[in-house]
Amino acid sequence: MADQPENMINPDPASDGTPLDAVVFSRLMNVFGPFEDRPKIAVAVSGGADSMALALLAHEWCGSKGGELTAITVDHGLRAEAAEEAIRVGEQLRKHGIDHRILCWDGAKPQSGIQEAARKARYDLLDRALGEMDILHLLVAHHRDDQHETLVMRQQRESGVIGRAGMAARRYLRNARVLRPLLPVAKVDLIATLRTRQQDWIEDPSNRNVRFERVRIRHNPMMDGPKKETVQSAADTRQTAEYRIADLLASAVQIANCGIARIDYSNWRDVGGDEVTARYALGHIVRVVGGENYMPALGALTAALLQINEKEDARVSLGGCVLHRRGGILLVYREIGRVDAHPVRIDADLMRDGFGQRWDNRFELFFADHGAGATADYGDLGRFVIAPLSACDAFHTRAFRAAIGKIAPFVDHLPRAALASIPALYDKEVLLSVGGLEVSGISDVLSAAGCRTAPMGVENAIGMRWRFAPPTPLWESGFKSSPKPDVLLA
Repeated sequence: MADQPENMINPDPASDGTPLDAVVFSRLMNVFGPFEDRPKIAVAVSGGADSMALALLAHEWCGSKGGELTAITVDHGLRAEAAEEAIRVGEQLRKHGIDHRILCWDGAKPQSGIQEAARKARYDLLDRALGEMDILHLLVAHHRDDQHETLVMRQQRESGVIGRAGMAARRYLRNARVLRPLLPVAKVDLIATLRTRQQDWIEDPSNRNVRFERVRIRHNPMMDGPKKETVQSAADTRQTAEYRIADLLASAVQIANCGIARIDYSNWRDVGGDEVTARYALGHIVRVVGGENYMPALGALTAALLQINEKEDARVSLGGCVLHRRGGILLVYREIGRVDAHPVRIDADLMRDGFGQRWDNRFELFFADHGAGATADYGDLGRFVIAPLSACDAFHTRAFRAAIGKIAPFVDHLPRAALASIPALYDKEVLLSVGGLEVSGISDVLSAAGCRTAPMGVENAIGMRWRFAPPTPLWESGFKSSPKPDVLLA
């Protein structure tokens, strides 16, 4: 379009793709159904051809169902022109009647691993915004060419059975699920879709920067990916593996509200008979309990399982966690030495906006305004801090642990090291609440241990609520079979 700035015009005029229409896109979305009546959907839009095409198609799809679409652009602050581009994307989308929001990644940026850091920041920002807007579905524009590059990268790294199948069409954040409806679609078809609608897009120069592995693969004509039959075989193998992993986790694993996993190890060995299933299942447990986005390396998991199998009292440090076998029970808990010991002061602005105070990337603490309670003035919350339970002097006494065990029986069977990394709320040096233990009478526990207590009822007056909220769920089982590319446009 002649009235658009130069970087909103596609520099490559060649395209022999087939435009996607509403019927084709509906088939792509049906894979992820059913959706709620009048679905609220968000779409991540960078302004590139892929995400612009997805935004236009999703807008039509939502409109046909009486739903709402919100487009979200993340400005990573890595290029001087990024802020202006984000505004321009919004202007383009509003011409189609699409609501648009811009999220900014503020603060210092790392000197290395910038793409991975930007990706993590992007999804953290999106996840928070989705929770704020009560949106359960986020569409992202990864397509068939992206999947090809991913397969090449993972083939070179000799990934396991899960990684070899490529990107999953669905995964989960804390507040929403991420959907990739365009995985069966070629990029040339997305370009053709925009051309049909006379819609331009932005070319990000980082997509041509050969410092990045994905870009090198994209521009190397000699870099062949796995054959079609190999890809399908890998997909089938992954789905079979996911069923087995899910069955093992459901049969043998419990994760308490305090973030400690308890594994019935006899059942574990019966159900998870093969090494692949056990290795991946344990990896996901460690990932969740440790508050990480990714599980440990497969080799490290294999070595840990060998130690656990050989010794009934084995203790293994892995992924920021301790794997502690006690005969027929295997406990997985956060390693206290890997927890930041510095107290986290409650951010009153977060509370006022309805967000939880995050701690150790595993827990969130919420406050409720109970009228006459202390939270009527959110500014007063700044005197409270979150720190590990081990920061409480009383914790190190037998009397304290015995008293808390009577109120929360689950605790009575845990080693002290497992309890040490549970979060606790303090008012100066006074313990007010213990995360995930549902201990409403913490003052009684402290009194029984002969320790200093808060004023009568203050823990109830401030109306707190803990939530164990790791960045990923215990199990996603997200590898769904999308419609085959050769039947989409039939």
